Amino acid sequence: MAQRMKRRANLEGSVWIRSDGRWEARVTLPNGSRHAMYGKTRQAATQKIRDFHHKQDQGLQPMTSKMLVRDYLPQWLGSIKNRVRLKTVEDYESLFRLHVIPRIGNIRLNKLTPEDISGAWDDMLAKGKTASLVRHCHVRLVTALNDAARPPRALIMWNPGAVVIPPKWKQREMLPTDPSGMNIILEAAKDTPYYEALFTSFHTGVRRGELLGLKWKDIDLDLATLSVARSLYRGKGGVSYYQDTKTANGRRMVSLTPSNALALRALWERQQANGELMGYEVNEDSPVFSHSDGTPILPSSLSHYHIKLRRTLGLKGYTLHGARHGHATEMMKNGVHPKVVSERLGHANIRITLDTYSHVAPGIQESAAITFEKAMDEAREKKNSKAIREAEELVRN
Repeated sequence: MAQRMKRRANLEGSVWIRSDGRWEARVTLPNGSRHAMYGKTRQAATQKIRDFHHKQDQGLQPMTSKMLVRDYLPQWLGSIKNRVRLKTVEDYESLFRLHVIPRIGNIRLNKLTPEDISGAWDDMLAKGKTASLVRHCHVRLVTALNDAARPPRALIMWNPGAVVIPPKWKQREMLPTDPSGMNIILEAAKDTPYYEALFTSFHTGVRRGELLGLKWKDIDLDLATLSVARSLYRGKGGVSYYQDTKTANGRRMVSLTPSNALALRALWERQQANGELMGYEVNEDSPVFSHSDGTPILPSSLSHYHIKLRRTLGLKGYTLHGARHGHATEMMKNGVHPKVVSERLGHANIRITLDTYSHVAPGIQESAAITFEKAMDEAREKKNSKAIREAEELVRN
């Protein structure tokens, strides 16, 4: 039988050992109900009471199975913010606030059903939201509910979102920027602060945030390489942050084309001269891509300039991210191994690369067939030549 221990004087709660060997702590909720928490030791259970009251002091509701979805999701986001990138947290918060909470926010966590979730997605589609947006909401809600079902929280017995099938989503057809389009854009961007950034983007395929997160210490002009180590992100309130790369494989070294290395060397020399003229220092911690006063070029600024430029040039459909796809497409078309392409792009795994650039596969397949045929022909010719030589040798003898 569970043995109740004497309540500690400095805590509002009870702690006792259960018959299964675990320690149970109970506190009284504002509505008068009791909330149970468990720990392997008395100290662990007692600490949970302390944490409970600390959250109450901060105005946070305790995570319980009876809390509303609208209360659980923000608290869950707060619990993971130190484990994921700031952009991830802000993206999740926006989707929950705009789409999920207005539809299922007033449902208790332990009363949430698959029908509630699928009904929310149906409502979004009925109001003109895209299947892609619905799938984004679904994936993030399922992630949050997984944590609610997983020990040590175990707020719900199972994840109701896990059995809901989100709407089918057809990926938009990509329009990768081809080399001709890249050259037109670069020619028009000469003598602007954005030229070298666009040049490097086109020649390396790195993501926009990774590109603008580069510092001079990441550039080796002698070896013609750049090292992607961080990403520049402009968060809410107009504050810019350096954050980790999108994936673990995002931290990588990328070889520069000779022309790209020359362009960056000229940029370094020009920035040194501008710094001396305008009274700021350019060193290894300075941003590679900056305005004439040394302030970094922001992601939104580069995108807006690119949009304005391509509209002026009449290049419909070309996007800055499309140039990344264009870089990869040209490499795949020219026989570069998908593993190398994946490493340059910083994909989490090669499967993403193969799936994303499957449109190039027909050309690669054709090239592979021709290469095999050529190998067979060469082997046949070699064999025939040998047979002829042997016949000639027999005739001479």
